[in-house]
Amino acid sequence: MRCKSPAQADKILAAAARLFSKHRFHEARMEDIAALAEVAKGTIYRYFRDKDELYLALLRLAGDAIHERLAVCHDAAIDPRRRLVLMVGAIIAYFDEQPHLFDLITHAEAMQRPGTEFPWQETRAHTIDLVHDIFRAGTSAGSFRIDDPDLAGLLLLGGIRAVLRFQALPRPEDIAERIVSGFLGGHLPKSGGACPARSSRTSAQHVIDATPSPAHNS
Repeated sequence: MRCKSPAQADKILAAAARLFSKHRFHEARMEDIAALAEVAKGTIYRYFRDKDELYLALLRLAGDAIHERLAVCHDAAIDPRRRLVLMVGAIIAYFDEQPHLFDLITHAEAMQRPGTEFPWQETRAHTIDLVHDIFRAGTSAGSFRIDDPDLAGLLLLGGIRAVLRFQALPRPEDIAERIVSGFLGGHLPKSGGACPARSSRTSAQHVIDATPSPAHNS
């Protein structure tokens, strides 16, 4: 039996990613992936048992790649607010470069069985840990205060997902800055009591401005 080659596996995964970027999971056939990778269909089955296993391998690859993109955001020497902007920008840039990734994640979630591994869950957990670390750094530095980091983290990441899903392209070059400005507008250190109502409305308006109207999302 011939030995498996990591380079061959990478070639197959790269072809699958290109195909999945243009076709939904049920539309992409193993023979199409083989043709794009310039290998025999049987060769794919030497590396991946079925299309689901190939799917999960792509998710693991994507998770490793986004971890690399987010590495700079772990640098405690960087201002916490700047770290948030870098993190938001890195996530948006990566998903924009990999438009098939949302469908990969959605399908993997749907096919997950109790007790089975879900590769993207580890990536999610690492990202949430990073967000919480930045929140703690911002609170310690007095840059901002997050009273409920669990809820705030979900709101921030959920907002990023909504922008990725529904915002019209091309995105504003300062989209990461605008998201962070809108998000932190409600978490600024309070001096002399509650923030004026107008400031709250202004912060909310920043978030609204960063999201397209329904008319742009046909």
